[in-house]
Amino acid sequence: MNSHISKGNGKAQRGLYKDYAVAAGALVAPCLMPELNSVLQFFIPGAAAAYLDNGSLQKRLFFLLALYVLISVAFFSAGMVASALILAQAVVICGVIVISAFRGVDAPKNVIILSITIFLMSMVVVGMSSGWKMHELYTQMVTAMTKEYDKAVELYKKSSGTSMPPQLDQLVANVKATLVAYFPGIICSFFVFLSFTNTLAFMRISMLRGRGTGLMPEFNEWRMPGWLVWFFIVFGFMALMPDGPWPAIGRNGILVVCIFYLIQGFSVMQFFFKVMQTPIYVRYLVYALIGIQWYGLLLVVFTGLMDYWFDFRKRLIDRLKSSEDNEE
Repeated sequence: MNSHISKGNGKAQRGLYKDYAVAAGALVAPCLMPELNSVLQFFIPGAAAAYLDNGSLQKRLFFLLALYVLISVAFFSAGMVASALILAQAVVICGVIVISAFRGVDAPKNVIILSITIFLMSMVVVGMSSGWKMHELYTQMVTAMTKEYDKAVELYKKSSGTSMPPQLDQLVANVKATLVAYFPGIICSFFVFLSFTNTLAFMRISMLRGRGTGLMPEFNEWRMPGWLVWFFIVFGFMALMPDGPWPAIGRNGILVVCIFYLIQGFSVMQFFFKVMQTPIYVRYLVYALIGIQWYGLLLVVFTGLMDYWFDFRKRLIDRLKSSEDNEE
């Protein structure tokens, strides 16, 4: 009997080592493929976290720390500083998801926590690399972005072979001004999407492995914390101020908060599709129309925001139940 127990423990231990090896390979691989990293970073850290579902929390975090120290030393020795930074971001994302899953944090809160973590980490990295001259580095980033935008416009003009009409020139100028005005919000929105896709990747891989995710509920039941609406209100008042830095902060803050409610809006849509048993081709058609028409995205954001007060999912369930009762 003891031999059976020892064989079972040995098999479990080998399975644990295999899972940790897969997680390590997943975290390191994107660092060696910089041309694909911009895509892989959206799901690889979350997928790696799904394989770190055994052992104590301390053991898993120590494994991530040891992995980063060992591999980053090799990267720095080889002069691959960018790869070390990429690995640091992946390890942090993976670690936050592991902690959230272990502590039973619900998925929407994990997206918020992870977004804040990535933002703070980025601020630290940017501050250290610029000697904490954040404003100067920000100005340089905006200048580089506008130069790339101007190059793209000039390339389009040369390829078309004709000058653009005044209306199109004005549109190009307006887009450029919008990019500059909302540059901080665009960067932070990228962090939110990064957190969202990695959270979904973790949940999906965990389900495929037949394990409990620790992050609940399913996406069609996601609901952002109630206190988030107060950030929307505060940023809205700041955006209405006449002068100073507050209007810019308010507009960018609203953009970031709206990304969270965009996620909740899609969650409400998916719930309706599931309950109403909407055919898959109709769902894809609706998503395509939303992607084509910008006001479709605004409608989804509005749905997510209003869900805080009206709870559309509960209303649909109550209406269906009342219809069934009337039929009986």
